[in-house]
Parts: sequence; C-alpha cells; structure tokens
Amino acid sequence: MKFHEMTDSSLNYISAYEENWVKIKNKKYDHSIFILSNLIIDISNFSNSQIIELIKDNYSIKKLELLIIASLNNEELNKLHKYKDIIQMQIGFEFMKTDAAYRTFNIILSESREVGLLVYFN
Repeated sequence: MKFHEMTDSSLNYISAYEENWVKIKNKKYDHSIFILSNLIIDISNFSNSQIIELIKDNYSIKKLELLIIASLNNEELNKLHKYKDIIQMQIGFEFMKTDAAYRTFNIILSESREVGLLVYFN
C-alpha cells in the first residue's frame, strides 16, 4: 500500500508498505526496526533487554508521547511480559497491527508530536 506524499522530508514518514516491508525516505526495510521522527535503528539482532533499554533511553531523550509496538496480526501483544519494565515506568504505549501502526505513526508525526514505532517483521 502506498500513502500520500508527505511534505516534510526531514521526518521519517512511512511512504509505502506491504506485509513484510516498510518504506521510509525511499528505502525499504524488511527487518525489525525502531523508528523515531529523525532516526531509524535496526533492532533485528537486539535482545529483549537491549530493546527495552533503547526504548527507555529514547523515551527520556525525545520525550516520546507514545510508543507504538507493531507486528503482523498484533502478535507482540502475546508477549506482554517482555514489556513489564515499560509498563512499570508508565510509558504510554499501544500494540497494533502493522498497517494501523503505520497510519497512526504518520498522523502523530504530522502533528509535530514525538512518537516511537517499534516494528517487528516475522
């Protein structure tokens, strides 16, 4: 699926996606990534604890309003125990299917708000 062109080229708007990839700034990603407004981090080789630390660090630095955790068919929701440290910190987060997460991420970016998107590809 393709989105309408976004005008701010400095932000990491999602421009297109399919089931197993996402496109940002004309680059396709088919591995797990953490997307922020101005940064994309490959997390495919990260352990669960490294991912949690990455989230905590960026939450503090960027003052994220929301963290979206996206996976095909919302499979990450079944791994809720993995995010217990995030829950205890009362960081706002939402589990979503990838397509809904991409749309939500773009909307929040367009409102000049800070959002993080953790995308898991299977």
